[in-house]
Amino acid sequence: MKRIITALFLLLSMLLCACAPQQSSEAAGKSETTAPKNSTEDSIKPTAAPTTAPSKGQASERHKRRADTDTQLDELLAGQLKNRAAKLDVKELLQYPELPTGCESVALTAALRYLGFDLEKTEFASNWLSVSDDAMFGYMGDPFEDDGAGIFPPALAQDANQYLEAEHSDYVAVPTMGTELSDLYKLVDAGYPVLVWTTMYFVEPTLEDYGYFYDDEVYYWYLNEHCVVLMGYDLDEGTVTVCDPLSGIVECDAEEFQYIYDTIGQMSMTIIK
Repeated sequence: MKRIITALFLLLSMLLCACAPQQSSEAAGKSETTAPKNSTEDSIKPTAAPTTAPSKGQASERHKRRADTDTQLDELLAGQLKNRAAKLDVKELLQYPELPTGCESVALTAALRYLGFDLEKTEFASNWLSVSDDAMFGYMGDPFEDDGAGIFPPALAQDANQYLEAEHSDYVAVPTMGTELSDLYKLVDAGYPVLVWTTMYFVEPTLEDYGYFYDDEVYYWYLNEHCVVLMGYDLDEGTVTVCDPLSGIVECDAEEFQYIYDTIGQMSMTIIK
């Protein structure tokens, strides 16, 4: 009889949980922004692998490493550009056909491969990419589908750090929001690839009327959102070289590239140690 009562209690609990309404985004304390039409809750599929909470010692070491990284980054950005031209050996990596809207994870994979990590093209998107209805906290939608939206640097850097920590790497991914393009050259000159948010095929960006907050600044969603790896620059030629998940290795006019970068709010991230 006890087993029967227990079974009935468990069945009733499951039915109650199944019928319970989900917490709204407002109740969850999310920022008051409107997500793109192609990033509704129905289209969002969790892809991130479960993680284990670090021990106090691990958390302390991680905090120290990131503090040291921030100091190094500040010193690099405050220093002088040493060379008028530089080019990293980042290899071409195209997002199609597997990741039609996964430019960010593909660009990140190309950068990680350059740094010596062994990643398949879809591995990061499948196992490490977080999801959210806010681009500052995760990918909006599904990068394996045509109607996916995208992810902004703070969230992608956080996901990258989950991977790097699992690999016991000394590298740290850092958002470099609001950094001038000329300062990003210093990172490339030091041997660090930089992920830069731009537009697909470098067309004119069209900012939408909803935005996402980071460090008290608002960054607006824009049509043709795209991400590439800044892998080279040449001050004398006035060009930059990027690894574009859509077009491969591309040389662009630096002023035109900077115009798009500035217009969308100077969104970028790097991986340094």
